[in-house]
Amino acid sequence: MKGLTLLPSATEIVCWLGKQDTLLGISHECDYPETLAGLPRLTASRLGSARTSSAIHQSITALLESTMGVYKLDVEQFVELKPDFVVTQDLCSVCAVSLQQVEEACRTVTGKDVQIISLRPKKWDDIWNDIKRVAKLLGAEEKCTALLNDVSSRVEVIKQRVKNASVPPKTVLTIEWFAPVMISGLWVPEMIDFAGGVPLFATSGEKSRTVSFEQLSTVNPDVVIVKPCGYKTEQTLSEFETLKTLAPWGQWNAGRNDEVYLVDGNSYFNRPGPRLIDSLEILSACIHPGLFPEFETRYPVLKTGRDTPSLL
Repeated sequence: MKGLTLLPSATEIVCWLGKQDTLLGISHECDYPETLAGLPRLTASRLGSARTSSAIHQSITALLESTMGVYKLDVEQFVELKPDFVVTQDLCSVCAVSLQQVEEACRTVTGKDVQIISLRPKKWDDIWNDIKRVAKLLGAEEKCTALLNDVSSRVEVIKQRVKNASVPPKTVLTIEWFAPVMISGLWVPEMIDFAGGVPLFATSGEKSRTVSFEQLSTVNPDVVIVKPCGYKTEQTLSEFETLKTLAPWGQWNAGRNDEVYLVDGNSYFNRPGPRLIDSLEILSACIHPGLFPEFETRYPVLKTGRDTPSLL
């Protein structure tokens, strides 16, 4: 059985299950693992040269209003590859090609009943249940069980260490986009809870929400995690001056105490795949400095005031 994965998390899932040899092609955004770099790319972005968060947001809004969609699917190459399966998504209209595009492409593949697995996770458990579905399709259920047991063990380590330390809960704000400011929803609030934090402006299972400067002025987060969707840490740093104007950092505990962390939002947190357990470990180290020293040395995280200019 050979197939396509049309978003980064799907590609990571298949590889995590040890089934990378089944892949015929991937999306233009799939960048991990790097060993797949030579595979055909079946998708492309219509965003053009937009680079800043504000310009990207404006371009996406215009594309959605035009009903064109943000991404193109190479149907000709899709048909030539004749996949047995496709792993895609129908959770987010700006994250990958639409399910409708994939279904239409599958109908053009003659002589095959292409199996589609569409990922639509909203909560923490949904992600791992989606992985089970992919594992069943690819005959990797035994390996999947072992991997998920390891994930459960890592989650339990975090919960128990926070509990045993008797540390007071901290309020946590997770910024997913700059202009406009968007606060992470879906599975992220649960992750904050696992790590001993209290999420602000976020409800488990609900999509990310846009907030104003005035709304941000009504809260006082102890910790802020900045992880723009699709941004590497370097790109986040390139918009650092914009970041300073987005929120009332001076009135927040997080700003005064330099508890603001810049994280690779492209690799972690925003991809509903295997590396979310790594994201949870990053989050735990940010919320409780010193409690998880092994995580602090394992993952690349920038802290304002130490690794970057202060926001104040």
